[in-house]
Amino acid sequence: MGPGVYAEQRARLSRAYVRILALLLRRDQLVARSERRFRALLETAPDAIVIVDWHGHIQLVNGQAERIFGWTREELIGQNIAELIPERFRRRHREHLKGYLPDAHAREMGTGLELFARRKDGSEFPVEISLGPLQTDRGLLVSSSIRDITERRRAEAALREAEEQFRAAFEAAPVGMALVGIDRRVLQANRALCDIVGYSREELEATTADAITHPDDAAEDAAETARLVAGQAQRYRAERRLIHVAGHVVPVDLSVAVVNDADGVPRHLLVQANDITERKRFEGQLQYLADHDPLTGTFNRRRFEQELDRELARVARYGGGGAVLAIDLDHFKYVNDTLGHSVGDELIARVSRLFDDRLRDSDTIARLGGDEFAVILPGVGRDEATTVAESLLSALRLQGHMLPARDGVRPRRVSASIGIALLEGGGRNGEEKLVEADIAMYDAKEAGRDCLRVFDARQDRQFRMAARLAWADRIKDALDEERFVLHARPIVSLGEDPVPRHELLIRMLGERDDLIPPGTFLYIAERFDLIQRIDRWVLQQAIAILADAKRRGRPLHLGVNLSAKSITDPTLPAFVAEQLAGAGIDGSGLCVEVTETAAIVNVERAREFAHQLADLGCEFALDDFGAGFASFYYLKHMVFDYVKIDGEFIRKLPESRVNQLVVRSVVDLAKGLGKRTIAEYVTDAATLELLRGYGVDYAQGYHIGHPAPLDAFDLAGVRSA
Repeated sequence: MGPGVYAEQRARLSRAYVRILALLLRRDQLVARSERRFRALLETAPDAIVIVDWHGHIQLVNGQAERIFGWTREELIGQNIAELIPERFRRRHREHLKGYLPDAHAREMGTGLELFARRKDGSEFPVEISLGPLQTDRGLLVSSSIRDITERRRAEAALREAEEQFRAAFEAAPVGMALVGIDRRVLQANRALCDIVGYSREELEATTADAITHPDDAAEDAAETARLVAGQAQRYRAERRLIHVAGHVVPVDLSVAVVNDADGVPRHLLVQANDITERKRFEGQLQYLADHDPLTGTFNRRRFEQELDRELARVARYGGGGAVLAIDLDHFKYVNDTLGHSVGDELIARVSRLFDDRLRDSDTIARLGGDEFAVILPGVGRDEATTVAESLLSALRLQGHMLPARDGVRPRRVSASIGIALLEGGGRNGEEKLVEADIAMYDAKEAGRDCLRVFDARQDRQFRMAARLAWADRIKDALDEERFVLHARPIVSLGEDPVPRHELLIRMLGERDDLIPPGTFLYIAERFDLIQRIDRWVLQQAIAILADAKRRGRPLHLGVNLSAKSITDPTLPAFVAEQLAGAGIDGSGLCVEVTETAAIVNVERAREFAHQLADLGCEFALDDFGAGFASFYYLKHMVFDYVKIDGEFIRKLPESRVNQLVVRSVVDLAKGLGKRTIAEYVTDAATLELLRGYGVDYAQGYHIGHPAPLDAFDLAGVRSA
């Protein structure tokens, strides 16, 4: 070989060496870069990383290991990893580590092992350890990823506690509760829900919510559930009907809320069902009291007028006719005055039962007040209505003397006067139809009583208007000519109040100085806006009496009844202030009495009126308390000093357990509010003693004293009769 060949070989060999050196350098660079990346990943790992050899000696740790264990990196390297584990957990850790020793076959990341680790200061904390093999040029190493799970354990403990509390509350809740799936299957039910529907827990959890829901409510519930799942609402609440295992309906107040998972996806529904059977029963009783007359059990005026308006609307739309009867017992005042109100009540109740027995189920009867009844006869013409009215009159006649003689008073034969107004053609409202029947009824009274009359729209309306105008003129003349007088009804204290008290009652003098009761003219006065003049006249006289009593050094307290129009008259308080100032007294002896029906016209105005009179020193009384559905509403929204318990609860008090409970409750309520109570219609000593025992403050009624002219009580300042 020549020198050139050797030179070429040396050149090739040199180039090969260069390539090998380059590859080696490249390899070293890649290894260095890989190591840098490994260390970067190691240091940024959120968990402590501890790499050990197959003897368990620590070869490498990251900064997080230093932080959670409290040792420096230099102190950790070379230690056996068992030093980081409390003695009682080392066996478990050693067994877990065996899977990664050279003779083991496992070569994947091990599942997490939960135990406790030990810090340098000896304190222990819970950790989760995950192991994995790490093949290196020095042989097999094991990487331990150690996570401090102290916060997770706390969170899990808190979650368990919350779940236990929920389970305890769920099971012990006094209301029915259930977890219901989105598909409306019952997942879990508590004992209270089982009691409500009568099913066992196993039976409920094997069915759906729809299976125990009334069919008429299930569709609406399903629609509401769809809204919850769609995110259109978080909860809904409604009254629903569940079906008891025995087949009857159980009304419940249902509250349903959607429960979402961590991602906001609906998981299930939390349902709460509160049995409201008793509430519904009580509401039904309240509604019954609101709609019915307590003495007869028939509809009252308010409900009757609603039914009459409904019947008029039906006739206007479909035809078919109908009639309304106005019935008034003849000479009923005689019964009350001679035999007492308790006997009058007995008569009213008997007559009501008598009428009801002779009417159809489709007919509607009501007691409008006192001895007034009204009846709706659907689908009848003039002849049929007349026949029904005659049958009612005949029934009364056949009864003969419905009441026995008492205390030597001869009983009277009971009869009635009936007016008929036809509903044909519809039109007008219930109130006007009642007026028409009332006109015909008074025609029957003028014709001699114990008979009937039919309202003639062509003649009677004009006659009625003429009669009303004539009465309006008589009232105006009586005001101008001072032909009104006052009577007084005594009110006695059942405690130690020494101040004489009276309620003032108005009467009108007729052309022959006969006394005309207020029921005859007050209705007309209200219709023709004369009632306010009458109320102001009464207030003037009351203030004059109080001023006279003050001059004579005699304390006195007077109650005055005002109409709805007066208590809503914004100028009346100024009038009272002017009268008091002119008389030189304050209003401390004057008590304004207002009935619920008067206050309901405008509660806000009535409340303002009461405030203004209170500023003048006057007192305020809620009259006929308990007679209407809204009585308790006025306790909350009206300013008052006295509650006058309605006479319906005072009559027959010794015999009626219900009346006793009502009266005692009203007294307790009034005392709790710092108010005083007055009982009306006290007719016997037994009632008076009961009222005294209940803590009623004052009483009035025939047993206390009858209404009488003012001079009978030595009350000066007003003309008496």
